[in-house]
Amino acid sequence: MSSITRLLSILELFSEAKPFLSADDVATELGCSTPTAYRYVRELVDAGLLVRFTGGEYGLGPRIIKLDYHLRASDPLLAVGQPIMRELSDHAGFDVVMSRWYGNELVDTHRETHGAALDLRYGRGRPRPLFLGAAPKAILSTFPKAKLATLFEQYPQDIAQSGLGTTLEAFRASLLKIRRAGFYLSKDELEQGVSALAAPLFIDESGEAVGSLALIIPTQRLEFVNLERLVESLREAAARTSQRTRAAIESGGTGTAASPHAVSPAKRPA
Repeated sequence: MSSITRLLSILELFSEAKPFLSADDVATELGCSTPTAYRYVRELVDAGLLVRFTGGEYGLGPRIIKLDYHLRASDPLLAVGQPIMRELSDHAGFDVVMSRWYGNELVDTHRETHGAALDLRYGRGRPRPLFLGAAPKAILSTFPKAKLATLFEQYPQDIAQSGLGTTLEAFRASLLKIRRAGFYLSKDELEQGVSALAAPLFIDESGEAVGSLALIIPTQRLEFVNLERLVESLREAAARTSQRTRAAIESGGTGTAASPHAVSPAKRPA
């Protein structure tokens, strides 16, 4: 592992359970000497990525907030998706959440609330389970064979516990059903009393989704909604977001002037 990789890996040590770390903590986690750990954290403090508190502990610094702002401002999927999400939320009467798949992490990047917002356990930036809930299953359903095989090799227990299958063949078969439907409805998978309806988002013609749009629905209201109409509205919004984002990327812009016509996302054989 290079020095720069070790240096940046310190940022991954911070979590909700450990919002502050000392240089000794860093040395223990990285398996390096305390003087080396001090040098690493000092460089991160100088870069604004960490801040030092009284008592010798360190926390994430202001540069993180600035980088988050630049990420939001430069993400074409988010720029294109926000007005469509507001429109969908107003039309459907429920909150709408955009989630993105980064490497082997799934995080929510934006939420449009409608009326009294639900108090959700997961929010912007907090990593979510990879196989539980509507968002990951809608995204995973578009992944190619090789990628699914790698994920199954890495997370067989998590996949089994999510109800997606105890073998690779069963895993792929479950996702094939979701892909054919074009959406997934979860009921109380992540939080009791909270259901979600999700459809995949695409940024190119590869057929592999990079994220999802999801309608967040109190489970008790499911029996009173027109589910078919909600699915139609969600899939149209996701297709429109995908189409405009592709156009924005191709033009090098933010997508605000892209064509408003929705197109169906590309499909890839499983």
